[in-house]
Amino acid sequence: MPARRMRIGAIAALCCLVAGCDVAIDGAAGISPAEQQRVDRRAEQRGAVESALKALEQASAVVYKSTIKDVSGKPAEVQFRITRNGSAHGALPVDGQTIQVISADKQLYVAATPEYWKAHGLGNSELYGTNWVRTDSSDLPVNAVEVLNPRKAASTLRTAVSAMNPLTDPVKSKLPDGIEVYDVGSGLGTLRVTTAAPHRVVSFAPSLVDAAGGKTLGAEMRVEPLAGDELKKLQTDLDGAIGGVGQPFDALTQVSVSVVNDKLDCTDFVGSCRATIDVANTVIGGVNGTPVHLTLTVEFTAQSLGAQTCTADANAAPDTTTSMSCEVKFRLPNRNASYQVQAKPAARGEVRVPVDVDGVREKLKSEFATLGG
Repeated sequence: MPARRMRIGAIAALCCLVAGCDVAIDGAAGISPAEQQRVDRRAEQRGAVESALKALEQASAVVYKSTIKDVSGKPAEVQFRITRNGSAHGALPVDGQTIQVISADKQLYVAATPEYWKAHGLGNSELYGTNWVRTDSSDLPVNAVEVLNPRKAASTLRTAVSAMNPLTDPVKSKLPDGIEVYDVGSGLGTLRVTTAAPHRVVSFAPSLVDAAGGKTLGAEMRVEPLAGDELKKLQTDLDGAIGGVGQPFDALTQVSVSVVNDKLDCTDFVGSCRATIDVANTVIGGVNGTPVHLTLTVEFTAQSLGAQTCTADANAAPDTTTSMSCEVKFRLPNRNASYQVQAKPAARGEVRVPVDVDGVREKLKSEFATLGG
């Protein structure tokens, strides 16, 4: 009998120990009402941000708006519209300059100042500054067609937000129009989304979608979805823009030209001199068979007669030699005198891209039909 009592006591002690553990855990599980409110506020902000990013991700097209100072120093708004398929039209505020951009049928066309092209190392900067240029993202500080695509932008912003401190209390502010927003900030800038449903992205710092080059686009980009008549207008504007591109210069093609032969003929007693120059071109890259546009400049100098310049243009097949000529006429103070004339030729070449306007428009029509435009 004593042995049996000892087993019963051991079992009772074990039950008491387990029951005591359960009571201790239950008592520590609760949090204070103030802390619960903070948890709820953070959860509300996370929900609003994710809802807004999903809306951006699912948008057929969006418009980005930025503010820069115009030539007079006054604020001016620039807009860049882009579909989720990458067709785009508008302007980007690159380091205070307005760069015009068209993207259609997977081709990028840019219109910028000669200073812009010179800064990007293009030898034909003066010429490129007069027309549209077919290029790629390497001639923009930000690959705008990629990073500002609504689907890509939403994904990148989501990644940026996930790296922020999850324990930071939400910050709210009101925009000038009275809309309340969450200001979700990080070292790269601020994302703003509406606090009220349906949640949407109001603006973000470009650095959030491109840490390296985003700062060149300014401190903030405002964003709005495009649908209905606004989406149709984007298609109309793209159609018109493609029609106005003409034959853009091709910055993706390398062209070298050289003078291989030159001949100078001057007519006695008249003062006219003609230079005939053979210009050779070599092409690397570009569209196969696209003509090379050649420009010849010849500077004539004659003792006591001064200097005169003439120019000539020609289209040549790639990797060929073309004969070009131009002439000047000097005023002779003494027709019986002899004058020594020298000619200094210089040539340059560039490739212009043929654009199938009707073909591109048909592709845009198909794209916008699927977008609801």
